[in-house]
Amino acid sequence: MSQLYEACAVNQSAEARQQAYHILVTLAQKRTELLGRPEVAKALGALVEHYAYRRRDLAEWQPKSKNVYRQLESLLRHLFDEYGDVPAWVLSAWVAGKLQDSDLNIPALAVHLGSGRSLRSFSGLPVLLTKKLEHEMRQAPDGCSVLEALRYAQLAARGALEWFGPVLESRLGRELLPDDNFWLGVVDFFTATPLVDPHHFGPVCDWIHAKRTVGVGQEPAQPNFSLKGRSMHSVLAQTERWHRGLARLRRHQNTGPALTTTWPGLPLPNFRGGDKDRIRITQLTTFGQLIDEGEALKHCVASYLHSCLRGRCGIFSLTMDGVRAITLEVTPERVVIQARGKYNRPLADDERFWVNRWQSEARLMLSKYV
Repeated sequence: MSQLYEACAVNQSAEARQQAYHILVTLAQKRTELLGRPEVAKALGALVEHYAYRRRDLAEWQPKSKNVYRQLESLLRHLFDEYGDVPAWVLSAWVAGKLQDSDLNIPALAVHLGSGRSLRSFSGLPVLLTKKLEHEMRQAPDGCSVLEALRYAQLAARGALEWFGPVLESRLGRELLPDDNFWLGVVDFFTATPLVDPHHFGPVCDWIHAKRTVGVGQEPAQPNFSLKGRSMHSVLAQTERWHRGLARLRRHQNTGPALTTTWPGLPLPNFRGGDKDRIRITQLTTFGQLIDEGEALKHCVASYLHSCLRGRCGIFSLTMDGVRAITLEVTPERVVIQARGKYNRPLADDERFWVNRWQSEARLMLSKYV
């Protein structure tokens, strides 16, 4: 109960503590398990904080499910969703305790939408929304972050939702870039090309990012680099050459960061499983390890060096009987957002089994698009 007390009462006025007490007593009388589950304490604290903006009384609510998360979502809808149209991804974030996302206060966003106001009128959105983008963003799948919901809307407006997974697995799924319209143009470049493997999208984005920011090979950075006039064939060929040469250039030209460059990594556990611990998932915390991983699996994970140094992600390697099989990218929010094998292939069924085991033991979340 200490987490619940901290979330609801610490540093609060006497009046606020009295209101929190009243809410928690009322919930206890309804025989809900919410009060005994520390993992929902932050979400309940936000409920208490925003209780003054409720649309209905707590006394009228009754739990209809034994699942604590469904109970909490039902309670939030009852209290704050007057018209039943607050997007599921907004309430899911609140339920999961992700109260801040892309500098937005998620409970405040839910209360705003639950009162019948528009999404585009909420202060602090990462981009200005048109009516069409707002409509599509409200339809984003349950479990999306704010950025993922925005990407869903942008792709839906283009009639390109089949690219949702590849886009989320690329750098477009990790951050909203200052030149975001350019990157949406890269999406258009791919969607306009028939019979192109979607798994090329992420690697091409990494190549373009390198070309625009640090330069490729002996070329200087080209911040105004454009795809105009280029064919998909030439772009894929140049991307492949860059990926093959990235680790080789780092090793033999003695430029850039040293192979011994290290970082602390994310505070997440490694994993061992199977007979004689034949399955291992281990966080990579040196530049040399990233290069070895990329060389073994023929992808560009070495380009994640600066993101690792800044704590923006953690890179893990899944090995089976000592052989590298899968590279995993995990966010600081404990979400596995990428899992790629040799030549960027997706997870095989047996690999997914062990990733799910690790996810459960380490209390991670797995993106729906992995």
